[in-house]
Order: sequence, then structure tokens, then C-alpha cells
Amino acid sequence: MADLSIYLFWAGILTSLAAVVAYVAYTLGVAVTSPRLAAQTEAGSVTIPSGADPQREGLGRLATLFTVLTMLALGGSVAARWAAVHYAPMSNLYEFTVSFAFTISVAYLIFEVHEGQRRFGVVALPIVAAMLGVATLFPDDILPLVPALQNGLLLTIHVSVMMISYSVMTVAFAGAVIYLVQGGEGKQRFAALPSGSAAGDFAHRATVVGFPLLAAGIALGAWWANAAWGRYWGWDPKETSALVVLLAMAAYFHARSGTGSVAGAPGIRKVIPTRVVRSWRPDPMWWLVASFGLMLFTYFGVNLWIQGLHSYAGV
Repeated sequence: MADLSIYLFWAGILTSLAAVVAYVAYTLGVAVTSPRLAAQTEAGSVTIPSGADPQREGLGRLATLFTVLTMLALGGSVAARWAAVHYAPMSNLYEFTVSFAFTISVAYLIFEVHEGQRRFGVVALPIVAAMLGVATLFPDDILPLVPALQNGLLLTIHVSVMMISYSVMTVAFAGAVIYLVQGGEGKQRFAALPSGSAAGDFAHRATVVGFPLLAAGIALGAWWANAAWGRYWGWDPKETSALVVLLAMAAYFHARSGTGSVAGAPGIRKVIPTRVVRSWRPDPMWWLVASFGLMLFTYFGVNLWIQGLHSYAGV
């Protein structure tokens, strides 16, 4: 089963790369094609816009198909690894990264179907492919679990919720990137991509889902910490970093809610100059970009470069 897991992992890499190519071709096709239908009238031949271009829509369906194949291959890889090791394969960076790529593909497909919009895949699928590429850098050896990771059910629930929240945050990041590239709300610099308004709505809906999931994952982590180390919170680097990600996402909601700021709160505004309170504020979507960057640091940086109780990189 371990060998089958590896074969399916490499199959997932190939299908994810094919999905990236298909999404790019589909997205570019929106800009370079202007499908029209010819209509013969008494005044002569007239062309009118058509609803869709069959060739371009075929590329879109192919991109989605390759994403589905990626999801199935990675899901099979995770399941085969689980059968081989007899515990949820989330105990080191190789296992977690493969599982993470799998859940990103699942989360993206759910939002693609729900939103009826494929062009966000031009950002989301390269992230999946990049994650799989990173996974090849980590050893895939099967090693005994350290004592703290032997609470199988609680570990699985905690890490699964964190992984799902990170995956939904990745989907939100894809929307935020397109929003910023388009210039913000109500703008559309590039016809090939969704409008800034559509991208902003897409990113916001994903964040509304991802934020409570991340909060729940952190709470479950505190429960696990109490079972593993006898305390709910100890300001371990991973705990602290995950909390910073949650606060950054909270800052997004705060910034989106209006033109105010923490600097304008009663008490604080007495010591903050008025010019600071009324100064320019970055677009709230930048908080989602910052949250994604902080999430990557929590995921990779803390495991690889900062020693702590959560250092289970396996490298």
C-alpha cells in the first residue's frame, strides 16, 4: 500500500500540472476569443455575441476534469498511506503536504461548482501543483509516531480541521489575488479574469467559511495540547503563529466593515494623532494575502526553522 500511495502521488502531480495548463488555456481563451453568431437579415449579414464558445468551454471542462482526477489521485494516495501506516497520514511534512494538496483541490472544486466560475483555478491549481512539488523534497519514510502524536482520534480531528481551514484560506487567497490584480472593487483591468467585484465576493465567501474553521482548529489544538502536554496553551511557536493567522483574518473583517480602525477606538484615539486615524488604509483584501503568507510561515517556517513542541517535520 505504501508503494501504491507513492504511485498515486506522482499521478496527482501529473494531473495537477495538466490542470494548470488547461486552466491557463481556458482563461486566456476568454480574452482572445470573441464568439459571435452570424444572422442573415434584409440589411445583410449581422454578427451578434453568442453565449459561449464550444472550444473554450471544452477547455474549461477539461480543466475541471483534470482537477477532479488530481483530487481522486491524491485522495487515493492519502487513503493508501493511511492503510499502510495504520494512522491518519498527517504526522510529518510529507504526509501533511500531500493531504493539504488534496484538501485544497477538494475545497477549490466545491467553490468552483458553487460559484459557477472556473477562472479562479488559474491561481488555485498552481498552488496545488507547487505543494506537491514541495512534498517531493521531504522524506516519505514510514517512522514510528512520537508519543504526543499517538492520540489518534484527537490528532486526526485537530489536524484535519486545521488543514481544511488552511485549504479554504488558499481558495480565499486565489480570489484576493485576482481582486487585487483587477484593481479592486468595480474594476476589471483584464478581460480574461473575473471582475474585481466577483473576485472580492468569492474571496469573502471563502473567508467566511475558513475563519470559523481555523478558530475551531485552534480550540481543538488546545484540547489536544492538554491531553499531550498537560496544558491547554503554552505559547509554543506553532500555537502563537496560528493565533496570529486568526488575528490577521479578524483584521480583514474589521477593515472590511467600514472606514474606522482600532486607532479610532475610544481611549486609543486620545493618544493617536488625528492624521494617523484618518490616514490612508490599504484595501482589506491585503489582509487575506497577509493571512496566507502567515499561514505558510506557520506551516513551513515553524516546522523547519523554529524549534518547538510542534516540530514534526520529519526532516
